[in-house]
Amino acid sequence: MVNKLEILPNEIFLHIFSYLSWDDILISLWSINERINSFICSIFSINKYGIIFNKPGLSYKKCSSILFPLIFNSSSLCSNIKSMYFDGIYSIPFDFIYEKFFYHNDKQRIYFPNLKSLYITKCLLSQPILQILSTLIKYQLDELLLTFHGDINEIFDHTGDLVSNISIEKDKERMFQQLLCQIFSDQCQLTSLKLNIKEIIDSVDQCLKSHPSLPSKTVSDGLQSYCTTLRHLDIHLNNADFLEDIIERIPNVEQLSVDLKKLQRYWSPTDSELQSLILPNGNWFNKVPKLKCFTLKSCIYNDLEFTYLKWLLNNINHVTKLDIHLYNDDVWRKDQTIWKSIIDANFIRQYCLPDQIINLRDFQFYICIRYQLLISNIEKIKNSFRIHPFFIDHQWTNVECFYQQKGSYQHIFSSTLRKLQFFDALMDHPILVEWLPAHVKIYLRPSIYLFFEQFNKLCPNASCITFISGCSPEYLERLMALSTLFQTQQLNINNIQFQNVTKLRLGHMYNRRFPHLENFRDEYKTLAKIYAHIISMCTQLRYLSVSKFEWLLYIIEYAFDDLRKDALSAVQYAEFGITSCNFGYNESVHVGKHLVSVLGTFMPHLKTLCLWRLDDFPWTSIRPDIPSRRYGILILRWQKTLRTSESILQHVRVFEEDLCELVEQLKGLVYLNIYGKTSYKKVELYRLMVQNRFPNSHNDIQTSRFRLWI
Repeated sequence: MVNKLEILPNEIFLHIFSYLSWDDILISLWSINERINSFICSIFSINKYGIIFNKPGLSYKKCSSILFPLIFNSSSLCSNIKSMYFDGIYSIPFDFIYEKFFYHNDKQRIYFPNLKSLYITKCLLSQPILQILSTLIKYQLDELLLTFHGDINEIFDHTGDLVSNISIEKDKERMFQQLLCQIFSDQCQLTSLKLNIKEIIDSVDQCLKSHPSLPSKTVSDGLQSYCTTLRHLDIHLNNADFLEDIIERIPNVEQLSVDLKKLQRYWSPTDSELQSLILPNGNWFNKVPKLKCFTLKSCIYNDLEFTYLKWLLNNINHVTKLDIHLYNDDVWRKDQTIWKSIIDANFIRQYCLPDQIINLRDFQFYICIRYQLLISNIEKIKNSFRIHPFFIDHQWTNVECFYQQKGSYQHIFSSTLRKLQFFDALMDHPILVEWLPAHVKIYLRPSIYLFFEQFNKLCPNASCITFISGCSPEYLERLMALSTLFQTQQLNINNIQFQNVTKLRLGHMYNRRFPHLENFRDEYKTLAKIYAHIISMCTQLRYLSVSKFEWLLYIIEYAFDDLRKDALSAVQYAEFGITSCNFGYNESVHVGKHLVSVLGTFMPHLKTLCLWRLDDFPWTSIRPDIPSRRYGILILRWQKTLRTSESILQHVRVFEEDLCELVEQLKGLVYLNIYGKTSYKKVELYRLMVQNRFPNSHNDIQTSRFRLWI
């Protein structure tokens, strides 16, 4: 075997490695011989190959007992690793990796001296993460991607009283402010940064103004208030205040991309105050003279925000490439007159470009506005660019425009644009085919069969589809036509297949307050049958997300014959919203009892499970049935019993039974993630139960989230 491997050229090894994940490469091939080891090290030295902890099947046990010892026992391997990837949804816990990778005997230690790129997505901040990030951006990293989970404001374990919770929140805010201030100072050597702080509390946006260690020019001890190494910045913000503060601290930036929730400042000035503030052309050329590419994506809701936009554009009028994306879904507010204008060449020139064009060579734009538009005006709008002297001179006349009747949205954009917000009017506007992203969102309606028939042609690169539907009787009645096409085999799933789709999402609302279905209605059978056919059309399904677990039950009960055999058997990641076990009608609170049996039967190879709960973590209910006529009185009594010691211990036992049954049925499960809301009195009891029942696992249990790595 070794002799045969020895004769293979490096190109063949590289081809073989392209089919293997990093952990498979190390477990299967490391230590075969020196040549193979050397080649593996050279592969990891290439930045695009790295340690990726985003794989659903990567277990805690495999990492702690096999992979980590293998890595740490080889200094050559450690020194060649240049990049790491973490994802908060299904990564091995970062705090555990932090402890193993960056600490030794309670002292900080960097095992990877050449680590240059770190990518952390959907992150839940903790003190260990902040500490290691502070060290890495100061001494090692060139590139950092950092985005946060929607639960970022619940990142600490709120198991104490109100006073301690407030103290924890203050510490959290202070720690993250310090990290931000360090990033935009000479204590950071990053050249590329992608940072999304939209989920962070608003006060963080003000930290560069208020932080005592970063005054406007310089500080004591030689700390400079700017980062001279940063060349590429992609940042997502709540408002424009933080952007202005950043500009003061990134003098050598060359590419700047900004995504804002709203194009407004943190405070709300009067009209006269805002006009006096932003009308002067305070050109940023002296602050960011090397800036070449500027991208702005934002909602704009009023005329003052347009005035602010114009000020921004005039400040960066020295760039060579400009990309503007603007959105508005409500143009009938009293403070909006500009949006009520016709969006044509004159509009783009006046409001979406600097007054003075100096170096601009490449201009792209995309505008989506909820606006009543006559179909006859579309050609006039497009023609306005063909006859406008400015756009003719710059050869920017090729513009597309269409009107999306569902929702009354006007879309207008540069025809050279390669990225576009999704809309569900594909068949009416085939010009958009080449811009469709890998994630396609579709509103389910009868005419969608036309899209199904041409899906692989229209969306050859689509790997994820989200289907959005309604539940009203009128809507479900309209879907009968689509269901009939499937039943009569006019839409044959053997001929219509989503060839490259690995992720399927049925519904799109995921939070702790999501609404659930009322008692089953016959109309639901229609949608269940359509969902069954859609699932069956996915030939490589690995990721299934269903916003309401009841729909999966309905598919199995009422549309089983329409579901392709083994359609769900290859699913490795599943995500569901499950009803409360304590509140709701009798059938609803007992939905969770079917969870394990359904998963064990239809998804036997599941590795990651994510559940969204309205309240506590157990999915099996112990609530007795409550007559509907006395629901109000009896549910209040039940709610009071939940606070008793007896009830708390009973819920701990039920949750233990749920977890044991789940792990027993799903032998390959490596990660369980539950979003919910439990009493702080239960947290420590849950933690002790898990440690006792699963001693070789790792857990993170808070009042709002339960995570278990097996």
